[in-house]
Amino acid sequence: MTLEEIFYLSQSIASVAVVGTLIYLGLQVRYAERSQRAIMQQGRADRVSQASLTVASPELARVWQIGVSPDPQLTREEFAQFMLIMRSAFLSGEDSFLQYRAGTLDKAAFDSYAAGVTHYMRAPGMRAAWKLSAPQFGPEFRAFGDAQVAQASREPYVDPYDIWKTTLQAELLASAD
Repeated sequence: MTLEEIFYLSQSIASVAVVGTLIYLGLQVRYAERSQRAIMQQGRADRVSQASLTVASPELARVWQIGVSPDPQLTREEFAQFMLIMRSAFLSGEDSFLQYRAGTLDKAAFDSYAAGVTHYMRAPGMRAAWKLSAPQFGPEFRAFGDAQVAQASREPYVDPYDIWKTTLQAELLASAD
């Protein structure tokens, strides 16, 4: 083999190695992106779960229930508690919104979040809390929240407790058969 042939062979091998390295690097980047999305989703789920458990405490659950009822009669102190609960929920929502816009939260997770917002915004107390809180957020999230409120306000409020009791009775009847 001549020196020239050895040179061309080594250049060919180097080219194959570069292509192999680029393929490997591409796979690693894709894996890192998936891992990052999974971490973001897990963090979101942990945050929402922890907030839900916090609001499940007897005092806050009582305030929450009054705030989302069709005729909320909150004391000044309960109003402050309810608005702080709502602020926490809205901040969490803004984070999900911003993560989705940045591409770190996938569409399925964002759609799940948006469906939850529409569901909860059927309660007039929630919509009122949003209208008081909306100026604290950036214009894009404010527009999203306003759109969710507009959509939810077209649907009648139905007490989830009443739906649960009706569904429970149906389940009990079905299991008795």
